Amino acid sequence: MNPLANNVFQMTNAELIGLAKNRFLDYETQDKIALNPYKRAHMYLIDNPGLCSTARDILWNRKGYVNKFELISMGHYKDQPEKYHELYDNYADKAFNRGGSYRVYRAFLGGYQYGGCYGALTGPQGTPTSILDSLYDRIKTEKTRGYGYDYYTTSMARALAQHPNSSTETIVKLSCSYPCQEVNKIALKELGRRG
Repeated sequence: MNPLANNVFQMTNAELIGLAKNRFLDYETQDKIALNPYKRAHMYLIDNPGLCSTARDILWNRKGYVNKFELISMGHYKDQPEKYHELYDNYADKAFNRGGSYRVYRAFLGGYQYGGCYGALTGPQGTPTSILDSLYDRIKTEKTRGYGYDYYTTSMARALAQHPNSSTETIVKLSCSYPCQEVNKIALKELGRRG
């Protein structure tokens, strides 16, 4: 009998957030918080480095794509490339079309944590090469055109050039044909580093 897990349904939002932040929280209580409808508690639970696999899977199976992008970016599925493909194939277009290109960038190319643990995100290091190649094709065909086109596409091109899983072919294309000289230089340096 777990008094925390048994009383999650009675807790205030502040109490749920406090528990979700606790990295030593037991698995049963994590599962109950993941089943609770309060989305902000879900985000704190996803930021939690002690997230258990059952709560992680409950959050993944919830409707929508926000939790999925965050779970990937935080590295909770870094050893499961099929989850990266599932997310990219089913939700990347929706995220781009709804102004969520930053979610795609953060999940697959990189970024920094600003929750309980600071530093570079661990999830993007597991992005499969095929997804990175597809992101290059998206940049090349200008599907991301819209507000902030230059900023986002140049940032994505720069991150693609520096990503350890980018194919040599993609880096060569970035070094030769991308219209920004800064990206060309970064890609050339990466080619030189790879030898």
